[in-house]
Parts: sequence; structure tokens; C-alpha cells
Amino acid sequence: MACPGGAPRVELRDLFEAAVPGVVVKVALMKQFAFIQLCDEVAAECAIQKLNGHLLHCHRTVVEFSRSRPTHTVKTFVGNISAACTSGELRILFQEFGPVIKCHIVKGV
Repeated sequence: MACPGGAPRVELRDLFEAAVPGVVVKVALMKQFAFIQLCDEVAAECAIQKLNGHLLHCHRTVVEFSRSRPTHTVKTFVGNISAACTSGELRILFQEFGPVIKCHIVKGV
């Protein structure tokens, strides 16, 4: 779910519980996204139908099934890199060890 304006965890839990009572298992926030774990696929489908496009903090939410990473991949964290470093340079460096599926540098955090 794209999470506009940094909506707090409790507010998101309440929103999903109001739409589909008794099905929220876990709410996780990451940057401007939220991952809402529901008890089953039927509950998730119902929540998507009811809440996709819902106005939250003056923004239309996007609620959809999360997309899994490709199987047999691992996401790694690389810290303390120069601000001048590009994702292309990192990709070249790590391709020595195997194919790089995705390389993204988060700036200004």
C-alpha cells in the first residue's frame, strides 16, 4: 500500500479493521509504504476492493497485493558509501559475484 503523508500504524490498523473487521495480523511501515498482513487471501481481496483509492491525508491510496521478490534472491544493505557513488558503479562492483537484479541508492535519509 502506498502510504501518503506518513500515516501512523494505529491509523492504518483502524482503517483496515473498519473495512474488514477482525482480519489484520500485522502492520509494517517502511518509508511511504505500508505492508498490512491480513489473515487470508479473501480478506485481502475484500480490503483491496474497499480501500484502493481511499482518500487518506488528502491522497488516494493504492492498495494491492504485494509483489514478491524473485525466488532465490537476497536483498543486501551496503552502508557508508560516498554521496558521489552511482547505482551503476555499485552494480558493476557486485556483478563480480553474480547477476544483480536491482540496485538502488537511497539518498537524503
